[in-house]
Amino acid sequence: MSLIAIGDKNHLRIIEYKNLIRKLIKRGSLFALFKFQTKMIRELTVDDEPDFTQKRIVDFLSILKEVTDDCLTCAKCQEPYNFRICTGLSYIKNNAIELTCKGCGDCFTHSEKRSHVTYFNFKAWREVENLRKRSSGFTISYRLSFAPKKALLYIYDNKEVRPELWINGYQIFEAEEVKNYWVYSKGLIKQWKKGEEIQLAFIQFEKVKIYTLDEVFKG
Repeated sequence: MSLIAIGDKNHLRIIEYKNLIRKLIKRGSLFALFKFQTKMIRELTVDDEPDFTQKRIVDFLSILKEVTDDCLTCAKCQEPYNFRICTGLSYIKNNAIELTCKGCGDCFTHSEKRSHVTYFNFKAWREVENLRKRSSGFTISYRLSFAPKKALLYIYDNKEVRPELWINGYQIFEAEEVKNYWVYSKGLIKQWKKGEEIQLAFIQFEKVKIYTLDEVFKG
């Protein structure tokens, strides 16, 4: 068989492979494909040098990015995703991929060693950062927690310690909702500073009262 014929055959296989990837992505299997394919490459190259394995993984991720850029858009706003390949942790066998939508700010990340897809919103995170600069007498933090609570307000028994509003990035995905919780917390903290009792259920943990705001917050 001539080199030209071999080249044509390999090219056809790549086209078929890309078409298969496209079908899987459109079915919502992008991250499952990422996990399966990287695992399979590592198993098939277990006796090879680490650099060889990494090159095969990067080749696959490059094809995955090419097909994703061509066929996948955000379900919320129909904007194309920015697909980023993250190989900075490849030395510990942990490559990752990231999808970010510039339109609505949603971000999805997954890595070889992670068991689940991480999902948060950049615009909500930026709003927390902006409000932190504007907060007086209390602070606001952005946390990624699998707890079902959207927002918690920490008020310490020691009044020299500033109260803290925790925003759960796994539960809140809009900047406006972050702002609403911030405004709501400001009102509660004003009551507390005046010595008025906050009429909300709380958990006392050591020297701090933890109020679950989303149980009562109406927006």
